[in-house]
Amino acid sequence: MATRTTPVQRQRFCDRHQNGQTYEAIAASEGVSPWTVRYWCRRERDGRSVRTVYRREPAGLLRRFDPKVRYCLLRLRLEHPRWGPNRLLAKLRKRPSLRGLPLPSEASIGRYLHQWPRFRRPSKQAVARHRPNQPTQVHQRWQTDFKLGIAMKNGTWANLYTVRDPFGEACIGAFVFPAGPMEHTPLPVDLEQVRSTLRTCFARWGTLPDEIQTDGEAVLVGHPAAPFPTVFTLWLKGLGIEHLVIRPGRPTDNAEVERCHRTVTDYAIVGNEGEEMVQLQQVLDEAVYELTYELPSRAKGCKGQPPISAHPELLQPRRPYQPDHELALFDLQRVDAYLATFTWQRTIGKTGQTEIGRYRYSVGRTHARQQVKVHFSPNDRHFVFSDSADPEVEICRRPAKGLDVSDLTGLAPWPTGLGIQQLPLPLFIPEGVNC
Repeated sequence: MATRTTPVQRQRFCDRHQNGQTYEAIAASEGVSPWTVRYWCRRERDGRSVRTVYRREPAGLLRRFDPKVRYCLLRLRLEHPRWGPNRLLAKLRKRPSLRGLPLPSEASIGRYLHQWPRFRRPSKQAVARHRPNQPTQVHQRWQTDFKLGIAMKNGTWANLYTVRDPFGEACIGAFVFPAGPMEHTPLPVDLEQVRSTLRTCFARWGTLPDEIQTDGEAVLVGHPAAPFPTVFTLWLKGLGIEHLVIRPGRPTDNAEVERCHRTVTDYAIVGNEGEEMVQLQQVLDEAVYELTYELPSRAKGCKGQPPISAHPELLQPRRPYQPDHELALFDLQRVDAYLATFTWQRTIGKTGQTEIGRYRYSVGRTHARQQVKVHFSPNDRHFVFSDSADPEVEICRRPAKGLDVSDLTGLAPWPTGLGIQQLPLPLFIPEGVNC
């Protein structure tokens, strides 16, 4: 790559040439080409400067297009904040006032709108997560994970839900659920199936863990674009259980339950794909019992013993649980105190409404398209909407929806609630546990 000449060097070219030296001689001594020397000498001869002047200014985003194009684009985006560049371009092409004018590409429209923060989509990595610290006691933490799309011989899919205690090195439970016909993709993770799985594990071991660790399934952690605690998280919080989430794209954070998936699948599912779901679940229950109570484990802390022999404290409930006592164990004040620690930011829609969780709240058309801040007031269980620029200015208060005990637990209030707790009866009861 050629070295750029400096203004001082160029002036020296001109002075030496005026003193009678040839272009070739000057170029040889200066280490440049004769054409470079000639170019700058002739510029100086014609009265122009030997300094390089870049006169072209940056064009700017969409500056080369008619101002009406930018005006119509911004107006369309303000009227329809969820339209993407492709739909905006399609509407620009139909505008009579823009007929015959050149229009930008979808990529150019996207770059143009991205310069304003209000038009940017929320980052999917808005929530930074760190690897959870390792547990130090039995029943301190249970890991749960899902193996979706296990092919069955009857032409259907099955989903496997597995729970494991990483410190106790035991499989707490494994459950299969139908996931639809093979003509379609397997059904995704279902909240009620996860909750049923955990309730069965609570009942079998007669205890609640301190923590439940999962991956980032949307039904469990929500969507980053509109962050709000999920029903799953709030249900656990009401039971005094902390919901931990592993880092995105790091299944090694859930390594113990991931390995348990393979063990359970190889031990109980492979070779039994022709069984009906009820029979397959019985095979799984028997396999989990044998892996926990009878077979020597290769886990480091078990030292060749069955997990229940290496960790007899597995039989000691950490926080006693019985299925028919769940409503008594569930504390709504814990949920309220947890929600009170958050502040959410929302954009009011053109109809004066916004969404919190799964429900819509009306703030008023006078605040349409404005940014507001929202927090939960535990005193009266209302969401409080305030001005984004000045949070002290309260706009309105709205009663919280979907946050009652029945909404979060899926159980009707006592005493009718005891009759609809559809928990599968445990097929084995750990020795020493009174359920």
